[in-house]
Order: sequence, then structure tokens, then C-alpha cells
Amino acid sequence: MQQSSPVLQQLRSLHPGALQTLHQSPDGSLYPPPPLPELQTLHTNDVYNQQQQYALSGPPQPPPHALHFEQHGLPPTQFPPFPAGYQHASSPRFALNPPQLPGPGQQIYTPQPLPPPPRPTQQLPLPPPPILTASQSIAQHVEQARPPPSQAHARDGQFQGLKLIANPPDLEKWREKLFNVDEMITLTEEEFQTYFPHIDNVYSHRSTQRHKRKRFVSHYWDCRLKGRPPGTKKSTDPDKKKRKRVARERDLCDVKIKITEFFDQREYEEQLGERPPGAEENDATSPIAMTTSTPGNTGATPGPQFFGQGPMLPQQPVSGWDLTGMGMPHYAAGPPPPPGAPPKKFYTFQRVNGNGGNGKGDGVAGPHKHTLEESDRVKKNSVIRWQAKIEKDDRKKAQGGDPSKKTYHKKATGNALTTAKNHSKDDELKLYGSCFCPFVQRVWISLEHKQIPYQYIEIDPYKKPQSLLDVNPRGLVPALRHGPTWSTHESTVIMEYLEDLNAGPALLPPDPQTRATSRLWSDHVNRNIIPWFYKLLQSQDSNDQVEHAKELRDQISKLVDAADPQGPFFLGSHLSFVDVQIAPWVIRLRRVLGPYRGWPEPEEGSRWKRWVDAIDADRSVKMTTSTDELYIESYERYAENRPGTSQLADAVNSGRGLP
Repeated sequence: MQQSSPVLQQLRSLHPGALQTLHQSPDGSLYPPPPLPELQTLHTNDVYNQQQQYALSGPPQPPPHALHFEQHGLPPTQFPPFPAGYQHASSPRFALNPPQLPGPGQQIYTPQPLPPPPRPTQQLPLPPPPILTASQSIAQHVEQARPPPSQAHARDGQFQGLKLIANPPDLEKWREKLFNVDEMITLTEEEFQTYFPHIDNVYSHRSTQRHKRKRFVSHYWDCRLKGRPPGTKKSTDPDKKKRKRVARERDLCDVKIKITEFFDQREYEEQLGERPPGAEENDATSPIAMTTSTPGNTGATPGPQFFGQGPMLPQQPVSGWDLTGMGMPHYAAGPPPPPGAPPKKFYTFQRVNGNGGNGKGDGVAGPHKHTLEESDRVKKNSVIRWQAKIEKDDRKKAQGGDPSKKTYHKKATGNALTTAKNHSKDDELKLYGSCFCPFVQRVWISLEHKQIPYQYIEIDPYKKPQSLLDVNPRGLVPALRHGPTWSTHESTVIMEYLEDLNAGPALLPPDPQTRATSRLWSDHVNRNIIPWFYKLLQSQDSNDQVEHAKELRDQISKLVDAADPQGPFFLGSHLSFVDVQIAPWVIRLRRVLGPYRGWPEPEEGSRWKRWVDAIDADRSVKMTTSTDELYIESYERYAENRPGTSQLADAVNSGRGLP
């Protein structure tokens, strides 16, 4: 190894960033000391050899100066060592600037290190970000206005922004054109969004393929009459409505189409080499326009720039100590796209080779083996289905079933859900009920109180499944089936039937007179308290609400006066028949009438307060009660007095008795 010079020995004891020590002049400016003469005669290889030793021996300790200059602004431990075998004579790792001339103090300017040149990538214009309108920025809980019945937007899994327009111009012509497609057809974005929803019933999506380096997307569709094996097993649920379906024959047609989605005109022209129909002739960004306007280009064959590649730049010589020739200008990003309207999409629609659909077995796709009317019979297109949904929603609104409003719950919650799950196994005693119905809760409380084995079956009474109609031809709940053939309905009748079974704790007392008294006041609950409850809930006039509230309070007071003075229940310390009869409405006074009509809480210390608290605390009542939200949402229909809410609501509105 060569004998190291004094300069190199000095370098070993200094950090590379501390080669210059800053001095401060009286006026506050920083200036360097006179350069060392040895540094001016230092050779490049000496610096490189010193760098190898620095990488192997680790960074030296920083100098003990109060103020020192670090060129990179990082602690010494953050300088990664260079590989020992690194050699690049034409591109040394350190570039020393020419020494400064001695003179008065001057400002030191240290240029920032240039970042490494990035890899040149293909410049692809990206679609602009979607512009959110005021309606899109609103929270999801805000109800949006429904589009006019003549136009709407479809949500398709493959295409965005499809429009549902009932009768666009030349509809039949476009449907025939897209049905009998053979050669490639180009559609503008407006045409595709308008007419494809009218023909999407003919084809069934099979696959989508995206190019690895391009943006265009290819979608492949088969004729729907080609068919596919079923993907869902038949349900074994006896209460599920059966669909009368007949499996279609398969392989009735072999037509396959390809829809290619181009995101702008430039992309379309790069792939197909021609302008799309309706494109602007004076578009300066068009690859075709660029190739035809290039000097010396005849326009016969596109040059390399046609595929988005720029010309090769000449290489600049690089000096041994100066890296200015390797700056960023050669790799600067292209100019930003000019402001204006977002690029327009184009779609190509063409038939691709099938399985010898022309009957010749040559692999060339033939036409459809059926008519367009047959495709319409097999499945309706998106526009027709949308129109049918609009008509169905209008009929629901006319019957009080506005889909934007809250509706009744179809499944119990809270404690009631736990009880329903615990009694979901098959049993000879079956209770058909609905979680929100107070008449069902009457029977449910009785069953829980008596601890009789039973099966609870949740039913949607508004759909009236056949299993319910077999038990109650009127389709009302509650309904009870005991054994293979016998059944009954009406909540009071079912409760008395359970009493006659002599199973579990009795709700009716053994004394005949007290039993008769219990039946009498149960009738008072059915005839006077329940109707006024619904009159108050359904009334929309504030004056009528006040009158109905007074009447309901008076009828409850009569029942309280007839109850046992000590209580807390109607006949004393135990739950009885009358308690179960009124218990569901006691629960709904606070959970329904309180939020909707401001019904007050019972007065502290009153007999009514002790009765309400005893009913709320009873185990059978708690285990058949859902959460408050279920009752609030299920009774919104009654509080708004929507038409067609229920037979009970219609009876109350007409002044008749309970159905």
C-alpha cells in the first residue's frame, strides 16, 4: 500500500462534511477560511481511495467545534457506505467546486444535491377526477329526490353512467343494429349509455379483461340463450314463497360479442389507427393529426411518436468532476393536459368468433338462432324493469308503503330475539306471530309464564304465507296450531285455551266469580282502552289528540280503580289474566305514545305507577319484549296514519271495532 500523504492523514480525522470550518465576520455573514493548498493538488484517485477506507473503518467522530458545517444536513451515521468494488471513473462520487479566492467575508451558497434521475415512463393521460355535485356531497341519510320518470341512471357491474331513457330517438333501429351486429360498430359515450340498457337483456356478461399497459378494457358477453348451470340450491324453507320456474334449455345460441371501452379519442386512435365517428378534425392532441403534421412525414406510416414515444435525446459529455450534464431537464414531465371538458369515451361493439354458429363448423360466428322478440320474452331489459319498479313503488305509496319511510320490523330484537331462538325447534304446539304485534305478545307472555313447550314461528302478516292461511284463513296473527290438524286464532281465545290445558301456573283464579270479573275487565281492555290507544296514535289533528288522550286516561283510570288496592298487579301480588291482556299496551305507552304523542310517565307513588313497574319487571314480559327502536320504527306508519297500514288501523279510522 502506498505511503499516505499528510493530506490523506488529515482527511482520516475529519468528517467529509466538516472539510470547511465556518467563521463569522463582525457584520454577521459567514465565510470560509482560505483553502488548503494541499486540496488544490489532490488527485481524484486519492479521494476515491480515502472513500474506501472511510467505508471500511466507519465514520470518524465529529470535530469538537461549537459550530461546524455539514454539507448534507444529516448526522454522520446516516451516510451509507459505498460498495468496496464500486468503480466508475467517469462519474466520481464527489465533485469538488473550484477553490474560492481569498478576500473579505462573503455569503456561502451551498447548492442542494440533485435527486437521482427517474426512470422514463410512458405518459398516459388519466381521466379527470369526478366532479361531485351538491347532491352527492350530502350524507347518505338525507333522502334524495327521485329522477323524473322519463330518465334515470342504471347501476351496472361493468359500465358506469348508463342512462335509463324510456323512448330515445330511433330506438328500434338501434336495437336491431346492436342485436344483428357483425362488423365492428363504434358508439359514442352518449349513444352507448342511452341504447345499451335497451339491449342488455340479449347478452349475459362473462368476463372482463384489462390490458397490462393500456387503459382500454375489453368486456366479453354471450347471448343469454346460451345459458349457464344454476348457481343457487333450492331452498328447503317451508315458509319461503316458491317461484314457479322452469329451467330453460341451454346452448340455444352461440353468439359472443366483445365491447371495448376506450377512455378518450387518443387511445381509440392509437389502437385502431383511425378517427372515431363524430371526432373533431382539428384536434391537436390526436395521434393521427400529430403524424400527418410532422415535417417530412407523408402520413402513410405512423412513426414512433404514434405510439406515445418521444424522440431520443442526444447524450451530453460528462466531465470528470462536474455532474451538471446529468440533471433533470432530460427527464422532465410532459406539459399538463390543456384545461377543458373531460375526455369523451368511445365504445366498439363487435361479434367475435364462436363455436360454428353459422352451421358450417368453421369457427366463424353466425347470427343469432332466434329473434329479438324471443330475447325480450326470456328477460326484460333494464329500462323495462326500471319502469315496472317505478309503477310498483307508486302502487305502494298509494297503499301507504312508501319505500323511503320506515316500515315494520320482520324480526325480533333484544330479549324477544333470544326467546324466539330458544323456541325455534319443531314442536306440536306452534305459535305464528310477528315481533311488533301486541296481540301476539299477549299469547307469548302466557306461554312463557306457563313454561309450556312450544315453537315460535315469525311471520310477515302482510304477505300472508300459505302456512299462516292454513291456520287462520283471514291471515291474521296470532294463530296457534296444536297437533297435526287442529288450530285456532284470536289472542283472547288462545289465552283461554292455554288455561284449559291446565299446564303451568294459572292466570285465571279458581273462584268462578273472580274468573268472571277478570273476563269482564279483559273485555273493557279490548273495547275501550285499545281503540283509544290507536285513535290517539293515528290522529293527525292536535285538538283531536288532546281529546283522545283524555279519553284514554279515563278508561285506564276505570281499570285501575277496579284493581286490587294493594297490588301491584290487578288481583294482587301475582300476574293474572287481566295483567297479560293489558301488558303489551302498557309497554307501548312509553315506547310508542311517549315519542309520538308525548304521553306522560306515571305519577310517582300512584297505584298506576306500581302496576306499570310490576309489569315492566315481570320475567315473562321482559323475555317477549324487543328493543325500543323496533317499536318506534314499526309504529311510524300508525303515527303518520298512512293508508293501508293494517286492518286494525282501517277499522279505527272508520269507527268500527277491532277486526
